[in-house]
Amino acid sequence: MIGFGLNLALSQQGYAQGSVGIGTVTPNKSAALDVVSTTSGVLVPRMTMAQRNAIAAPADGLLVYNTDDSKFNYWDKLKWTELGEALTWYTGQGLPNDIGKLDDLYLDQQTGYVYQKEVSAFPPQQLAWTRRNLNKNNKIAVTIASVIVPVNGSSTQTFPFNGAGTANAVVCSPRFPLLDGIIISHAWVSAPDEVSVKFYNVKGAPISIAGNYQIAIF
Repeated sequence: MIGFGLNLALSQQGYAQGSVGIGTVTPNKSAALDVVSTTSGVLVPRMTMAQRNAIAAPADGLLVYNTDDSKFNYWDKLKWTELGEALTWYTGQGLPNDIGKLDDLYLDQQTGYVYQKEVSAFPPQQLAWTRRNLNKNNKIAVTIASVIVPVNGSSTQTFPFNGAGTANAVVCSPRFPLLDGIIISHAWVSAPDEVSVKFYNVKGAPISIAGNYQIAIF
């Protein structure tokens, strides 16, 4: 009986220059394995997420079927990824919970802030939500009053900016023509929710920088 089953299996296989065929005696030469059927499919290993995560040193491209979320997963050199996955948007009130996957986006409907899930540490791999300034609140108007920049000197002005983080770039633009000799030499996030702008005077006389400015973070 065993011999009959083996012979039957071999009779349905074919070999061509290193290719193996199941259901065909003429496997495609470009495929290492060519499976042909009009009545059945191919099953890859099915396992829970815990079983998947227990695989030691998974090879790049390793494919399994995750029975916890009913999706195909593959190893992409760094992490298990859903096959054909796309970014998912989440919404809620307040800070995001532990949901989503790498690069997913979350909109806090209370503040308008957008968060993106990213890798925060290796190893082990950890995912964390990081706030992104992708909303209409990425700029503010500020006023500088009665500030004189001394000769060949500088003045640093600091402003509160809710949502500014150390990863953000800062741009400061006056809403009036700056007097000749004043240079905005540096604008940066000096602390969480705070930005600073440094003005430098290259002229031989003190210059006032009083006026209205617009500051944006990116």
